[in-house]
Amino acid sequence: MTTANLVREIVSLINEDVLEDTDTVEAVLSFDDRTVPQPVDKIYFAFLIGQDNVSLLDDGTQNACQLTQLTISMNCYAPPGENAIEVAAHAEDVLSKVNETYSGIMQGYEIGTAAIDDYLKALKVPCKMLFRYEQCPAYQISESVILPFADFFCKTHVLDTSLHLTAAERQKLSEPFVAGTYVGLGAYNPVTVTLAFASKLVLIAPQNAPFAELDAVHNTLLCRAAVAATGVTDSLIALQSGGFTVTQPETIPFDSALRSLNEANRTYLYVAFR
Repeated sequence: MTTANLVREIVSLINEDVLEDTDTVEAVLSFDDRTVPQPVDKIYFAFLIGQDNVSLLDDGTQNACQLTQLTISMNCYAPPGENAIEVAAHAEDVLSKVNETYSGIMQGYEIGTAAIDDYLKALKVPCKMLFRYEQCPAYQISESVILPFADFFCKTHVLDTSLHLTAAERQKLSEPFVAGTYVGLGAYNPVTVTLAFASKLVLIAPQNAPFAELDAVHNTLLCRAAVAATGVTDSLIALQSGGFTVTQPETIPFDSALRSLNEANRTYLYVAFR
């Protein structure tokens, strides 16, 4: 979205959703003798396209997405004899509602002191709308020609996941895994560990105990460590969208080996990878 399109959106918003009577009040894209009758016959909110103050917070490089501060000028014109305080209050109400609509990027507004416009002989209340947003000034036609920064109010480059990481991918890099413990519930009682993501890989091991131990009564090796991964079927570990569930065999066989991941009252460690 270009700056001009943003202004058009704001003008449309004011006329369609904010103003109740466009016969006495109207928002226009610009204010000159081609668009507004003279003398002024009603209150106009006029936006000055092309007089925006666009500046980069950090212009050390042309090839990076940066935050931009944008000031859009708006003048409130009223016929001579109008009460300046009432006109300023009207502007306050309009700008407040615009601010609510664009709360994600609009940082507020300022209302100046009313004065008489010598050219139009009308009451003029100057206003400023302050925006702060992320834009991409990276597109460069040549070494000497760079497209206007205001034309990159779009985020298309920022949202290009082949060039930029998504929020989930950033989190995966900064917090690749979650570690914790669970206490076994025994046979017939699956234990479920709740996570805020769907794990692709889960490692399980006993706390303060060997990974494998001989059960002398059954002459059976108890294996208390395991690995479960997405796409791999496991009879004891079920990976789910919000965590994983671990079950325990109902009986211990004789002269064999057994994966024991949910023994009653035993504490297990787990590491779950995003």
